[in-house]
Amino acid sequence: MKNTILFLFLSICIAGCSGNKETGGKIPVIDVVNAVEHYKRVYCSDLFSSIELIPLETKEECLINERYTVVLNDSVIVVRSLPGVGGGMFMIGPGSFSNLCAFDRSGKFLNPIGRKGQGPEEYISIGDPFFNTDQPTLFVEDIGKVIEYDYKGHFIRSFKRLLNDTLRLENYDYTGDEIFVANAAYNGKNTYKYCLLDRNGDIIKTFPNYIFYNKEQKFASFAEGALTPVRGDDQLFLKDYINDTIYSLSNLELKPAFVFGFGKYSYPMEYMEKINMTNPIPDNAFIFWGNYDGFVGAPNYFFYQLRIPKKFTGPKSKPVYSDILGADVNVDRYIYGIFNIAKHTNILLDTEPFNFQKGIINDLNGGLSFIPKYYAGNNEVIDFWNPADMKKLLTDQYFASLKIKDPQAHQKLKELLKNLKDDDNPVVVVAKLK
Repeated sequence: MKNTILFLFLSICIAGCSGNKETGGKIPVIDVVNAVEHYKRVYCSDLFSSIELIPLETKEECLINERYTVVLNDSVIVVRSLPGVGGGMFMIGPGSFSNLCAFDRSGKFLNPIGRKGQGPEEYISIGDPFFNTDQPTLFVEDIGKVIEYDYKGHFIRSFKRLLNDTLRLENYDYTGDEIFVANAAYNGKNTYKYCLLDRNGDIIKTFPNYIFYNKEQKFASFAEGALTPVRGDDQLFLKDYINDTIYSLSNLELKPAFVFGFGKYSYPMEYMEKINMTNPIPDNAFIFWGNYDGFVGAPNYFFYQLRIPKKFTGPKSKPVYSDILGADVNVDRYIYGIFNIAKHTNILLDTEPFNFQKGIINDLNGGLSFIPKYYAGNNEVIDFWNPADMKKLLTDQYFASLKIKDPQAHQKLKELLKNLKDDDNPVVVVAKLK
């Protein structure tokens, strides 16, 4: 396992205050424009009652690479490990050849899930796993099919994935009662954007698309896709890259729930029609960034990550080394935000003053700043930390800069640091929302 997870761009998010507006008096607005350049520090003790650290067992058969995602529920932790390097929406190297490992909730390795190959029970290139909320199984999206495995890694079944020249369904998720939702990637002429599918992968209901344009380039752009669906306790929230609206899926009905207030800095349609190859990502727009941490939902909050327009100044942060460029990269423009769903308030996060880490400042156990990357249900929000980063940043001087609220949890962290090695598997961090 490599020493660090190298993201080309970093950022982090939390709850706050700015903009109690609504569109036409109906759809609440997440006011980003009026929050940018008014960054605020938020602390773990503001949001969370406790933080649990779960170091994942490190052994030859379950080594996790530098790029990975984690999902978990009450029974199991599942890690999708990807070779290659990269970050944000880009990755180079043989990253399409990923694998899955299962761990128990104490971090002990259990077994691999599935195996790579071209057989009917195998996968070639999988996306992030998602859980069957009715049975102890999970699904993974592969080329041409969606596969179901049990937690022991045994193949259960698969069904077709709709993927052709005119329709590309992706970001599948399970809604319950053997029904799935998927996003139709933009092609400029979509008749629908989201659809519901039965257990065989056949479309049973569609929801209309509202964004049309004349696509000139033949290759796909990241902006044609969607962010990973996020789950509140009783509904799914759906968000794509270029539509500012967040949709709520509940009882098989899709409704607009919130809209990001980007003003004149929304994603420009001319970039969908013809990408500027010298500057493929528009500098004058708010861009959702990241994969698993680009948009995370919880019962009372949305956590999200953005790249802000070039004209704005981001909070001070330390440059990040990029393997792709072979140099340090300025990441000040990559920020995290938190929207309080109940209060309709929004905040963009400042960095902590000692190491200039992005995220929710960890004054509970004194660990790394917390970046919500997954909601596991039961008010549990998940982050994962790289051991090399922990050993580098979590010094006595850093601890002294914090007013640590949970001395017992802090002592557990210090004991963990004594035994942790730079190349150990990551530490899963479970924060309990108040």
